[in-house]
Amino acid sequence: MASIQLTNQLTTTDRVITTPDPSDLPGLSTRAKDYILEVELVNQPISIDLFKDSTTYDPLVQVFQIPKGSRGRNVADTSGVLLAEDDDGAGNIGGNSKIPSVSSVIGSPYSTKYFNGASDPLKSLPGVDYVVRVTSFGELPSTSQPFTLQVSTPSGNVALKDPVTGATLDREGKIIGGDPGDPLTGNLPVRRFFDKVAGGHFYTTDPTEKNDRLNNPARYQSEGDEFIAPAAGNAKVQRFFNTASGTFFYTNKPSEVQFVRDNLPQFRADGDAFNSYNTAVSGAIPVFRFTNLARERENSQNITHFFTADPNQRRLVQGRSDFRDEGVAFYALPPA
Repeated sequence: MASIQLTNQLTTTDRVITTPDPSDLPGLSTRAKDYILEVELVNQPISIDLFKDSTTYDPLVQVFQIPKGSRGRNVADTSGVLLAEDDDGAGNIGGNSKIPSVSSVIGSPYSTKYFNGASDPLKSLPGVDYVVRVTSFGELPSTSQPFTLQVSTPSGNVALKDPVTGATLDREGKIIGGDPGDPLTGNLPVRRFFDKVAGGHFYTTDPTEKNDRLNNPARYQSEGDEFIAPAAGNAKVQRFFNTASGTFFYTNKPSEVQFVRDNLPQFRADGDAFNSYNTAVSGAIPVFRFTNLARERENSQNITHFFTADPNQRRLVQGRSDFRDEGVAFYALPPA
């Protein structure tokens, strides 16, 4: 049998979703953690156990089907199909949730519900991955709620991965690497591409996004790994897409995130891009940010930025009249 287990917590910093309990009052919310599940072999019954480690919330586990290789903070909601879910009802021992690898029978202690033609039991299919969502059926208490998640199949390998980077997670839900990350530290290189059409730069750790751009050299020019996103970083860098210019903006500052959302309607939130530090911790380097003034002269909505961790490159850009130096954007690790 192949099995993987991790222990983590639902916290007040996790994604906000509407409570799944239809009897709740409108507007009540809870929190959710998503994990990409990859199953090596097809036609494998999938067993998912969600053990709550406290008595103050009502755990719920949901499984979404997504196209293989999909990535993104909201991938379950934007491209996922809900296949199955289980609350802690119907007599489940200890108030835990379980999607079993055996068919439901009358009198079973499992309360699993299946949707959109999903099989009972749930079985792996070719060409797809899954998102396992850990959440609560009702409103989540304000304190952190620990849980243990276990996924098993009879044969082959299974892996739980970070939905943004695709990196494999360890038993504590932390990134431990995965292509192309460091298998020991989980640190991920951030590749920089120049978009010849949009006239701006794109930064990513995502293997799929890298491959898409490497396979389109007519539009994208790879400029190598600019810096390393630290697995132990204490601040997520948020990515926004500028629908007016076709370029991207990156920040780990909550005040800037809120300003963009409140005042710049041409920007669309793309979720978490990669990890960073918000202070100059030991071993970290600054990543500098410049505003492209030439793009804004073309159109005031074409707010476009350039990021570099190279001090020499920073000095060169500082000497140009069409860029404004905005100082340190965030901190990361030096490229290998």
